[in-house]
Amino acid sequence: MKYKIGTKLTIYITLVVIITFSISLVVSQFFLPKFYLHQLNQKVTDALVAYQNFDDASLVERQFDVTILSVSLDDTINVLNENLKQQLAREHIALNKFWVSDEVLQKVKEDKVVGKLYDQGKQKSSFIVHYVKEGNQLMMIGSSMAKFTDIAYFINRFNLVFLIVSIFVIMVVTAILSRKLTRPLNELKKVAKEIGELDFKQAEIRTGDEIEDLARSINKMSKALESAQQILTKRNIDLKQFMSGLTHELKTPLALIKVYSSGIKDGLDDGTYLTVINKQVDRMEKIITDMLYFAKTEENDSKKTSFDLIELIQEIVNSYRPIQGDKIIQLKMDVTEFILKSEQEKAHFIIENMVSNAVKYTSGDEIHISFDENGMFEISNATTLIDISRIWLPFYVGESSRDKHFSGTGLGLATVKSLAEQLGYSAEATLANGKITFKIGFVK
Repeated sequence: MKYKIGTKLTIYITLVVIITFSISLVVSQFFLPKFYLHQLNQKVTDALVAYQNFDDASLVERQFDVTILSVSLDDTINVLNENLKQQLAREHIALNKFWVSDEVLQKVKEDKVVGKLYDQGKQKSSFIVHYVKEGNQLMMIGSSMAKFTDIAYFINRFNLVFLIVSIFVIMVVTAILSRKLTRPLNELKKVAKEIGELDFKQAEIRTGDEIEDLARSINKMSKALESAQQILTKRNIDLKQFMSGLTHELKTPLALIKVYSSGIKDGLDDGTYLTVINKQVDRMEKIITDMLYFAKTEENDSKKTSFDLIELIQEIVNSYRPIQGDKIIQLKMDVTEFILKSEQEKAHFIIENMVSNAVKYTSGDEIHISFDENGMFEISNATTLIDISRIWLPFYVGESSRDKHFSGTGLGLATVKSLAEQLGYSAEATLANGKITFKIGFVK
């Protein structure tokens, strides 16, 4: 059987109170009377010591609240007892049971201190005394004490009533406190349930304690899960688009290979069929190679080295000059050296793909490349594109190459984007006045 926090809190506090009061009752009933007697006996002992040191009965009586009497040891035991009773009566101390026995007198005469406790029965009190010999006198130092067992009984009755009232108050107070305590917990439970149902809500709790800390942690977890879900959803969409593009890209060369191979089988080959088939096989091989490289960009090898990015850019641009034809590549550098600590192979792919893309798809004769001291690589060229919203998607080819020596699979820019993000660089594309501009922000 499960109990709610409020019920548990009430039960635990009530048990603590009951146990505490039970211990108090036991102590009051059994141990407190003995302790009270011990304390009173110690007071009489201290009074005797003080009297022996100062020999001033009135001073000791006032200081310790005791009664000091003396009678002659030469008297008979009956006379001695009568004298003591008369002196006690003058001190307004009436005792039903009080006498000095022969045994006491014998010990006193041996210079021993004798202690006695006289229970007064129905008077509900006792009288504790110490007897000691002083010269030829019997000194008595005594003090009255109430019968503590009866007092303890009344105290325990009061405590019992108080316990019943306390339990009632505790139940009311804990009910209020538990409701206040469980309200934010119920809200957290509701939020956690909604998060489990992929509804990433936030808990608004201001309690100033550990519950508020817990709420902040749950809110942080909710945001992280929401972000992870969005990323996962986007990746699923990208994967579907990727598979759709891959299917489309592979379907065309496979169809051509099938057609031309059937032509060869039927004897229709004019001598060019195998060339076409080989060309389509090469195209498929390139698609698969690019696809594998694109998939590899998801892996973070972290093989970073330091190299001069300016030198790398110049090397790539110079490698394209022999095949640029009538196109002019204008290269502008604001700095002569830019040492970058990164994965050089991936940085090379980014720059090389940007240059290759511009050479293949420019609709003009000029390609402008620049690099500044802030690490911003910028390349622009004329274009016939009117929409670049899908420019970074896999297998997206916005326009045909003007140079028949080049053919694209549509994976280049998608790979550039993936690599840039993996290495912590920015990648963006803008379109204005018939010119497309790519920017890669390299960070040292």
